[in-house]
Amino acid sequence: MVLAGPLLRVAAVQMNSGGDESANVGAATQAVEEAAASGARLVALPETFHYLGPEGERPGHAHPIPGPLTRSLAGLAGRHGLLLIGGSILEESGDPGRCYNTAVVFSPAGELVARYRKIHLFDVNLPGGPTVTESRCYLPGEEEVVVEVEGLRLGLAICFDVRFPELFLRLRERGAEVIVLPSAFTARTGADHWELLVRARAADSQCFVVAPNQCGQHAGAGASFGHSLVVDPWGHVVARADEDPTVLVADIDLGRIEEVRKALPLRRLGSADC
Repeated sequence: MVLAGPLLRVAAVQMNSGGDESANVGAATQAVEEAAASGARLVALPETFHYLGPEGERPGHAHPIPGPLTRSLAGLAGRHGLLLIGGSILEESGDPGRCYNTAVVFSPAGELVARYRKIHLFDVNLPGGPTVTESRCYLPGEEEVVVEVEGLRLGLAICFDVRFPELFLRLRERGAEVIVLPSAFTARTGADHWELLVRARAADSQCFVVAPNQCGQHAGAGASFGHSLVVDPWGHVVARADEDPTVLVADIDLGRIEEVRKALPLRRLGSADC
């Protein structure tokens, strides 16, 4: 069982993925096994953990779902009895020039139970910073996803989604208790916005947010900020990583969700008869 009581040990895997897909998958596997050895029952990998190279090359590294990569992740989840969020992977779309950026969820029984395709694509040209045009290589998703696994209701978002509070509010309305946010948040924007936004979305939705981030310089793909986070429903940081690859482990008290929602009943405060 994932939930043996109100306390749930979670792990956010922070990686420095690059252009060697085999090495990336090997590092992710080792990190998941380390998280399992620590007693974590929910483990989350970062965005595009298996390949983080130049934008134009990403569709060439897309995988079918289900396929060999997801079967490998399913095997990891089943062997260790984990609720495993396979960060996001590049998913084949049928369009040879573009793919989906897709978060995948595996039950402790090793079953693929949910997938979420990133809705908000990161198309920016920052003064003095990176120019990123994800719409050149990704197709946007359309569906919000909340999945229940062994009594835990899990919402999904990916990286740039964190700038859209309405998505997190809709995940809350659909019953989410924990939202997992795999990311490759840029170093340029991360210093000012990463923790600010993750904490705000946790407080908005009154959910725990588990946010595994990429870190360091990537092969032809800029640099990521690191500093993966676990944040509680009040917006307090439960655990924070530094800038290096690591497995960030934290114990979260699921009873805190109801405590916060009773103390600050946001849905009633926003109603017409307030």
